[in-house]
Amino acid sequence: MTRGADLYRLQCLDRDGDERRRRLAEVEAALGESEALLQARRSLESVQALVKKQAVSQRDLELETQGVANKISRSEQRLYSGAVTNPKELTDLQSEVASLRRRRQKLEDDLLAAMIELEETQDAQVDAQRHLDQTQAQWTSQQTDLAAERDKLQDKLAEIERMRTQVLPKIDAADLANYQTLRRRKSGLAVVQVSNGACGGCGLAVPPSLEWQLRHEEVGTCSNCGRIIVRV
Repeated sequence: MTRGADLYRLQCLDRDGDERRRRLAEVEAALGESEALLQARRSLESVQALVKKQAVSQRDLELETQGVANKISRSEQRLYSGAVTNPKELTDLQSEVASLRRRRQKLEDDLLAAMIELEETQDAQVDAQRHLDQTQAQWTSQQTDLAAERDKLQDKLAEIERMRTQVLPKIDAADLANYQTLRRRKSGLAVVQVSNGACGGCGLAVPPSLEWQLRHEEVGTCSNCGRIIVRV
């Protein structure tokens, strides 16, 4: 290759490397558990905790309802056994039974509401588990694709680096220093070609004197943006 072609080849390799490193950074940032997966897992854990809490509450109501029912049974046995003959004691016992029945009715109403609530929460748990499974499957597929892309990018970057090591020794030290300085100042674009009679970097028309220089030396400098212009 000639002086201009070597500089342009280095520029192309470096631009390709820049783009692939940017993409590699994006891929590596995307590897690992996604926010969607974490949120799906948190949602399931939340509804699981609620199911557990509601199941305990329902069990407590069941035990309390059974306890009140047992008290009613014992009180009714005393009431109808004929063992209690004192009028006041009978009246008190009747009042106690009536109060216990009201208490049982309230507990049964609460228990029914708790059973319905638990059933609805269990349905929500099934939905949350299904959503997590779907999200997990999508995430796993994406992770496989991202890992494959990462490997390809790393291989390509290694290949670009090998090609750079072949081009670098061919470039004059002063040209390389100028190129590296321009790369830092010009957002990575230091070497351009003429495009439709204009600088490929800033678009300024190339004057005849620079056209003559490019025909004879293949390398020049844009008077506007300062980039290296080559004719390959």
